[in-house]
Amino acid sequence: MTVVRRLLPDDAEEYRSLRLEALHRHPEAFGSSHAEESTRPLSSFAERIAGGYIAGGFVDGQLDATAGLLVPIQAKSRHKGLLWGVYVRGNRRGSGLADAVMTALLAHAVEHVEQIHLSVAATNKRAIGLYERLGFEAYGMEPRALKVDGIYIDELLMVKFMDR
Repeated sequence: MTVVRRLLPDDAEEYRSLRLEALHRHPEAFGSSHAEESTRPLSSFAERIAGGYIAGGFVDGQLDATAGLLVPIQAKSRHKGLLWGVYVRGNRRGSGLADAVMTALLAHAVEHVEQIHLSVAATNKRAIGLYERLGFEAYGMEPRALKVDGIYIDELLMVKFMDR
C-alpha cells in the first residue's frame, strides 16, 4: 500500500536513512554531501522536518521517496518556493511514486507560493522529464553549479508558475 504524506519529526530516523542513501548513491544530484550530513545528529533531521515541508512517499510502511519545499522568510521573495531533496529509492523508480510525492508537494505549494524553482543536473534526463510533465519550464543553465570528485556538474534551472 502506498501512502503520501507530510513528514513529521517522528519520521526523522527513516528520513535520515533515506537522505544519506540519496547523497551516497547520487552525489551529483544534491548540493549537500554524504560526508557533511552523516555527521549531523538525528535531532537536526527532526528540526529540518519540523521547520519546513517535506512530502514523503511510503510503500508498505517504508519511506521510499521525498521532496521538500523551502519558502524564504524574506518578504520580497516569499512568493517563490524552492524544490529540494527530491529522491526516490531505486527499486521504486518508474512506479508512479515520484509523481504521487510531487503531486502532494504541489498541492501544498499552491497554497503558499506563486512559483517554484528547482535546479537539476543537466544530464539527469529522467528527472527533467518528470519536472516537465508536472509543468516546470527550463529558463537557464548554471555551468559548473556543483563540483563532485573533481568533476563539474552543470544544472538546468527550472520554474513552475502555479497559476498556469
